[in-house]
Amino acid sequence: MATTTKRAYKLQEFVAHSASVNCLKIGRKSSRVLVTGGEDHKVNLWAIGKPNAILSLSGHSSGIDSVSFDSSEVLVAAGAASGTIKLWDLEEAKILRTLTGHRSNCISLDFHPFGEFFASGSLDTNLTIWDIRRKGCIHTYKGHTRGVNTIRFTPDGRWVVSGGEDNTVKVFSNYRDSLGVTLF
Repeated sequence: MATTTKRAYKLQEFVAHSASVNCLKIGRKSSRVLVTGGEDHKVNLWAIGKPNAILSLSGHSSGIDSVSFDSSEVLVAAGAASGTIKLWDLEEAKILRTLTGHRSNCISLDFHPFGEFFASGSLDTNLTIWDIRRKGCIHTYKGHTRGVNTIRFTPDGRWVVSGGEDNTVKVFSNYRDSLGVTLF
């Protein structure tokens, strides 16, 4: 029986930052855009297959450790080594919010699949939920004893899951405000 070997080819290679590339995400909606974050304090937006950045976003004062698109690929959140998160509107190429609250590197971000929320994980051991409309933190989940390396909302948005340097995975249910209204 003859076997066929399929070969993979490199589609593209480019210098994305003037210092280390620390993180990247591909847009889930189109699969045609890429956002990168670097040690040069910049967030760059790329069209896959094109050699030049569509946008270069600045404003952070430390290296970028995490990036994420919202589901419509209109917003990008970027977490920095300082713990600060900046939220950019890509259509207007401007910072919408600067969010503070983490005491250490913000190394993981994920947008809620339907709502106007996103989650951040940090080396400070916290997972924080941010409300874009309210412009701030609405809940902080505690429980990890070491840094939170990765977070993801479930596709239905009911839970947020985190994995940490403490060798654990934690599944958190949605947060309800004091009136019992589901926020995500």
